[in-house]
Amino acid sequence: MRYFKLILLTIILILVSCEKKKNISEIKISSDSIIVKSIDEFYKTKSKKVKIVDTLCIFEQKRAQEDVKKNKLVYTLHYGIGVYDFSNFEMNELLAKHSITLDTILIPCSRPPKGFKWYCYSELMNKEIEKRFGEKFIDSLRNIADRKFVENNPKFVFSFSDCETNSRYETAKTYEDFLEKPENDFIKSLNYKNLTKQQLKKEKANSDISFVIYRNGTIGNIKVQTDFNISKNKDFIKYFEKEAIKFVKNAKWKSATYRGIKVNSEMYLNLYNK
Repeated sequence: MRYFKLILLTIILILVSCEKKKNISEIKISSDSIIVKSIDEFYKTKSKKVKIVDTLCIFEQKRAQEDVKKNKLVYTLHYGIGVYDFSNFEMNELLAKHSITLDTILIPCSRPPKGFKWYCYSELMNKEIEKRFGEKFIDSLRNIADRKFVENNPKFVFSFSDCETNSRYETAKTYEDFLEKPENDFIKSLNYKNLTKQQLKKEKANSDISFVIYRNGTIGNIKVQTDFNISKNKDFIKYFEKEAIKFVKNAKWKSATYRGIKVNSEMYLNLYNK
């Protein structure tokens, strides 16, 4: 019995000794590197050896998992600067029918430091919605929302860049032709009085003209501004602007499209004679 107690005591001492060595080892590791739990801490620390523990992302993922269990679904749209969907109100109504809330986040140009992640809640939640409803679910609802927006806002005018890259000039078959052909056709239509061909080559005039192409192909709200490089040629401004407006009115235009839907759109032409 005495020998048994001695053996048992020896085993306990060995285990305690191993545990102490383990703790010492862990202390050395932690003393060599600083644990950083936030981006603020990351930028404040001067040490080159850091161990990233992204507590914010961990918290957001945990919160998303808890909301998923409660069937509290939130779909988040991530936007860059200058990007926006016009039909978010309609989109929110459609998502609500599936018990989903719509949220939006503006994404900055910068990225988080290595080891950190942004938007962990929305990333996990969006994947869950895609898993439940399918990959095409959001796009299909967006198409319906866009159509509803156009129907509900028949007078809304889309900017030039918001529309799809289709030709809006009747005689231009491709979008690339559309970007050049109106200017070329305008220059051909000009007839400067009292100017020779040599003089025409030297003259430089720049006219910015804007107007609206409506859904039915008609135009309106024409505005024109002309600038001449040579001051003495300013006498031709009235003629040049008159011809620019005449050209726009006589040309045949096609309505722009947004997600395949005909819409009112802004139109800009830089009529440059050189």
